[in-house]
Amino acid sequence: MNRKTGILISALLALALAVGIAGCRQADDALPPAAEDEVKLAIHLDLQEDIGLLVLDCTLDGATTSGGVCNVDKSLLKRDEVLDWTLSKQDYGNPADPAQLTLRFKVITAYFDPNYENDYPAEYTVPLEPLSFTVVLGQTYHLTITGDRENGYQAALMEP
Repeated sequence: MNRKTGILISALLALALAVGIAGCRQADDALPPAAEDEVKLAIHLDLQEDIGLLVLDCTLDGATTSGGVCNVDKSLLKRDEVLDWTLSKQDYGNPADPAQLTLRFKVITAYFDPNYENDYPAEYTVPLEPLSFTVVLGQTYHLTITGDRENGYQAALMEP
C-alpha cells in the first residue's frame, strides 16, 4: 500500500470515528420516550444567563401539581440545558385523554435551597405568562424558555 492510500484510509477512519462518537453522544442526550400513562415535557432553555431554579405549576384537566427543577449540587441550571419533566396520570386523578394542560413557570434567578412552598424572594423570582395547550397521554412535548433577567422570560410550545 502506498503512503497516500494509508493517509487516506487513516483520515477516513478518523472521520468515521468522529461521526460515530457524535452520533452516540446525541443518542445519549435524547430524552426517554413518554410511557402510555404520562406526558413528558422537554424544556429547552435558551437563555442569556444560567438560572438557579425553574418552578412549575401544572394544571392537567383541572388538577394542579407544583414542583421545580434545580441541580442537587447547588450549581446553576445552564442557559442552554434541556430539562426533562414528566406528568404521570396517577398524579392528576385520571385526566381525560386528550386533556388541557396549563403551565405556570417561575424562573428563580439565583440558587436557593428548594422548599415545598416554592416560596423564594421576590427580587429573584420572575413569573412567566401561563402556557396552555392540549396534550395526549404517551406523547412528548417540546417547550422553549427564552429571555433574561432584564427583559423577562417567555415560554413557548415548539412545533413538532
